[in-house]
Amino acid sequence: MNYDFFANASDKKNILDFIFKETNLRVFDLYSAYGQDITEYKSSQEIISKFNLDTENHLPATFNLCSDDFGGEVLFRRIELDPKSCEGHAFRFSTNGWGLIQLYFEELKKNTLKYSHLGHFNQKGALGLEGTNNFMGKADNWNWKLIEKISRKLKYHIHNKLAVRKIGSFGILPGADTLEKAGIKLWCI
Repeated sequence: MNYDFFANASDKKNILDFIFKETNLRVFDLYSAYGQDITEYKSSQEIISKFNLDTENHLPATFNLCSDDFGGEVLFRRIELDPKSCEGHAFRFSTNGWGLIQLYFEELKKNTLKYSHLGHFNQKGALGLEGTNNFMGKADNWNWKLIEKISRKLKYHIHNKLAVRKIGSFGILPGADTLEKAGIKLWCI
């Protein structure tokens, strides 16, 4: 499942509030900052205090979502870096797992708002790639029906409850709609 939408900072907070209050999803960094561990967030406020959800960040606001009920294992992988290319840092971590749901919040940059993204592998896609990636274990360890159910719940909330209009398949949330009416361009490929 892949779904793209436009959201400003208040829209993103509404999505995070829904995740933390209405689901049992755990929220992890997709990648850690250089030289740091992955953070698991327990509230919208923790994320808001770390990321500027409105404009350009030095850290992208990208997350992996997982429920303990999904059955698979969340894996944290250390990535070795070249300190010459990474501000003197030698490592960072990534969060991995076949059944994780990705949530990427894009930013407002140079009067253009890029679309944000919600998505995940399906069972067939994960099984097809399983042989090329020995790090992430067995794709069949994940409860794909539950992953799809939870991702549909998130998409439904964003697309049918929060969005005030659509551009093709892209949902436009209220804050993004206000930005566009004020002259901000919405960038959708």
